[in-house]
Amino acid sequence: MNVLVTGGSGLFGRKTCLHLLRDKDVKTVVSMDIVPPRDWFIKAIDEYKNTFRYVRGDVSQIEDILNAMKAYNIDKLVNWAFFMGEQIETNPRMAVKINALGMSNAFEAARLMGVSRVIYASSETVYGPQDEYGDREVTEDDRLMPSHSYALCKRLAEVTAGQYAEQHGMSFTALRPTIGFGYGAYFPPGTKWFSDIISLAAVGKPAIFEFDGTNLISPVSSDDLAEFTRILLHVKASKYPAYNVGGPPASMRDVAEAVRKYIPDARIEFGTQKPMTGGRRGLPWKVSTARAKEEFGFSCMPLEEAVLIHINDARLEAGLEPIKV
Repeated sequence: MNVLVTGGSGLFGRKTCLHLLRDKDVKTVVSMDIVPPRDWFIKAIDEYKNTFRYVRGDVSQIEDILNAMKAYNIDKLVNWAFFMGEQIETNPRMAVKINALGMSNAFEAARLMGVSRVIYASSETVYGPQDEYGDREVTEDDRLMPSHSYALCKRLAEVTAGQYAEQHGMSFTALRPTIGFGYGAYFPPGTKWFSDIISLAAVGKPAIFEFDGTNLISPVSSDDLAEFTRILLHVKASKYPAYNVGGPPASMRDVAEAVRKYIPDARIEFGTQKPMTGGRRGLPWKVSTARAKEEFGFSCMPLEEAVLIHINDARLEAGLEPIKV
């Protein structure tokens, strides 16, 4: 298969490219983004460099997607291009261009070029805050309650995908990741803080925070999301249109404990400030992933394992030897 990954230089996109490059059934992986891959990622894929291509492109321009598909005979598409966090507040027009028009362009380009399979980014934000569901896991069958522009664009993407599937017989699967983490995560703040604990400690720098680190979230590593994406590309269609992807509840203090398993002298300090929770932008922190496990046998790796991968990605860019266990 020849796979185009839009948003391929982002947190989820680059790891999706890496996992696909390791797949013997994948002939070519094309990463399309407005920025090129980072140097450490190029080092990470060195043994697969002959099957990797980078194309500069913007999903808000459908011609960019079409040109990449035509140039590399693409038959499957993964869209990880999105705009989120504070950027939505400061540049709402750009957010709509990427999150709504960009997704629409990806779907339409796939239709025009006869792409057989599309995996795309939805989000746990479509559920609204955990308070809406009580003290239980949120499932894909729950009523969706998106309450801000990013969440609304993700819900719109799912509705649009359903229309394309019904009208054109195309195969779509939405992934609803929880809070993503991994090396090189810079926004939104929650994702950055969760990742900074690991990234800073990995290269011997202190990680010092004003808040107390007790707030629970459901984290998902970029490697877990990438692996589930790879699995989904191997089936003609999924039983369900959308799947949650995330781990069990964890706090930043849990991450710190996992880091110290590999770096016992890591300097990680928390303050006394309580993080803001709930409200319009609140998120579920108890998320069921039973659907993915039942249909595909997929579960996220233990937090400690994901933390080690993250540590070694950071050390790779810093020119340090990986930590081995």
